[in-house]
Amino acid sequence: MSALTEGLEDYLEAMLLEEKERRFVRTKDVANRLGVTSPSVNAAVRELGSLGLVKHESYGHIELTPKGRKKAELIYSRHRTLYQFFAQTLRLPAAVSEASACGAEHHLDADALKKLTKLLDFLGKKARKSGAFATELREALGRD
Repeated sequence: MSALTEGLEDYLEAMLLEEKERRFVRTKDVANRLGVTSPSVNAAVRELGSLGLVKHESYGHIELTPKGRKKAELIYSRHRTLYQFFAQTLRLPAAVSEASACGAEHHLDADALKKLTKLLDFLGKKARKSGAFATELREALGRD
């Protein structure tokens, strides 16, 4: 599969989330979610369709293909992991965590995602086992 632009990745992620929330994906809902126009969504859908990631009939629902769903799930997984890191580990405000996750998710490769996931799991287990560790970590991250 050719490399997707950050924008096309955002469209795929938005389509996945719309599908999870509504069970079907409409152009106007993707446009509302991303704050773009319906013609922008249509252009993205055509491009994603040419890559075999979505199916769409004129005036019909948008459907992720198995290949598109796999890619969208990976993008969303990176987003969730990064959000967790920024919000729960670094204790940044939700809006900052969301914006940071959205920006960084496009540049995190599979190996970095695996390592970050392992780090988050390790820190979570350590913090649950040791109140002193959790306090030390909060104090270390609280210093500016």
